[in-house]
Amino acid sequence: MIPLDTPAGMNNCGIAAVAMLAGVSYREAEHLFVTLCGKCETTTVWDRLDVIDHLGLTVTREMHYRSKPTLKTWVTHYPTQHDYLVSMTGHAVAVRNGLLYDQVYRCGITPLQSPYTRKLIHSYVRLDNDHYKPP
Repeated sequence: MIPLDTPAGMNNCGIAAVAMLAGVSYREAEHLFVTLCGKCETTTVWDRLDVIDHLGLTVTREMHYRSKPTLKTWVTHYPTQHDYLVSMTGHAVAVRNGLLYDQVYRCGITPLQSPYTRKLIHSYVRLDNDHYKPP
């Protein structure tokens, strides 16, 4: 579940996704983005990787696409036993146990129920979810 202190209606999807995957509050994640990256508005994949590393999470795979699949295509190929931070056109989401999480849908929904099925996936980071601690 997305942390309860996540503000709605902001350009904060990357921070919310990292906070959810790390099991920390939104405020903790936001503070790390400001401290490490100097910003908390629009975050990049590289900013997110810096914060993920600082939180002690293990990245087991990182993929940046040239030929970008849609979310609908991508979900048919990913193993659901892993956690993912997915960057798509204008948005970032967390995927855990086959469910998609973002600041709009605080509880998980199946990726094919999301309004993002036609968005292009630019990159994803697969995390070792052994370090997950529920918020």
